[in-house]
Amino acid sequence: MTWIRQKLAACGDRIACHEAGKAWSYAEFIELIDHAVTQVPSKGAAVIEVQGPTTIEGLAMILAIGETGHIALPIPAELPEAEQDKMRLIANSSQLYNQLEGSGLVLFSSGTSGEPKGMLHNLDALLSRYKNLSARKDRSLLLLLIDHIGGLDSAFRCLFSGSTLVVPETRNPEAAGLAIASYQVNILPASPTFLNLMLLSGTAQKHDLSTVEIIAYGAEAMPQKVLKRLAKVFPNAQLQQKFGTSETGAIRIKSIDNESLFFRIEDSDTQWKVVEEELWLKTPSRVLGYLNAANKGLEADGWYRTGDLVETDDHDNLRIVGRASAIINVGGQKVHPSEVEAILNEIEGIEAVSIYGMASPITGSTIACEIVVSGDEGSRTWKRTIRNHCRGKLAPWKIPSSVKIVDSISVNIRLKKQFARTEQEFLT
Repeated sequence: MTWIRQKLAACGDRIACHEAGKAWSYAEFIELIDHAVTQVPSKGAAVIEVQGPTTIEGLAMILAIGETGHIALPIPAELPEAEQDKMRLIANSSQLYNQLEGSGLVLFSSGTSGEPKGMLHNLDALLSRYKNLSARKDRSLLLLLIDHIGGLDSAFRCLFSGSTLVVPETRNPEAAGLAIASYQVNILPASPTFLNLMLLSGTAQKHDLSTVEIIAYGAEAMPQKVLKRLAKVFPNAQLQQKFGTSETGAIRIKSIDNESLFFRIEDSDTQWKVVEEELWLKTPSRVLGYLNAANKGLEADGWYRTGDLVETDDHDNLRIVGRASAIINVGGQKVHPSEVEAILNEIEGIEAVSIYGMASPITGSTIACEIVVSGDEGSRTWKRTIRNHCRGKLAPWKIPSSVKIVDSISVNIRLKKQFARTEQEFLT
């Protein structure tokens, strides 16, 4: 991958990354890659765990693995040790590597609606999609971990264009705001859930975020209410929707405008179609297969059934409705959480919503919600308010029967809503 070395070397003493109180130049980043190359086996393809003390060192190891023809296995230190061990076991017991030509990358899905799935990428094919990036001098905040396609895309898109990564001390709104203000970050990629946490915590009032020019949101459906708030708090920033899957890599898209959730796919390497409301994609960087699951969704002709439900407008623009796997079955009736969330977000005083299924002995499941609210009203009052508001807007079985007021919506290490509930939670 000579082109990577050439791109990095052309940046010389320019800052590649601010992290852990240190500024790393591109020359120092190349030195990190050189050192990482000496740490991997010289012969034979091996699965090599990536868990560096810093993000920039982890990225250097991934690129070194790509150069030497090995298989990278990034594992986040934030995960419980038992989950890390499970990922190692899955990655080191697969026969799928026989299909790999060149270097590889093992990623695990976020597991927001089930057990995470390990998948094998051709790392060469994934990296080649960044070969023709134009040179830029941006400063981009890196919130997402580099064991996930969103974090890798943000990092590679930044570094291969000669820009600067800024890694906050911790991944919370306060640390993000401090990093943006300290390093004059102008690109803020984040999930809608994290962006809403920033709004609710008043991050823009505590720190000078005026340098932000682009807010790139993705990884989950964006509530219209949050999008409008972002446009108000960041009037000079472009709000750009991003899209991609762990199975295909990031896809180049363009939002219709700042307050629209519709976008169009503008990626010459990507084909797309909608089959029964589900988005299908075909890219040269699709995964080779799953390590611990059947290849469901991976069609023999190269298509990938994303599991994302979409709607289209008259111009073939797309809007993500939500995940097919998140649909709740209430007595045989299908309920999508995003539909209910959109209605509840209309209510004055509700700042954030999470809809999920709760076990019911009669209908199998019933609709429950967690809400973050302003004001002192209790759950009984809010339950009555929600019922009154939903009448005539939602079918009776879609109206939440359980309302819980929480300080914040639960998120996973990807900073996305954690929809899955345990059986014990269902019963309480």
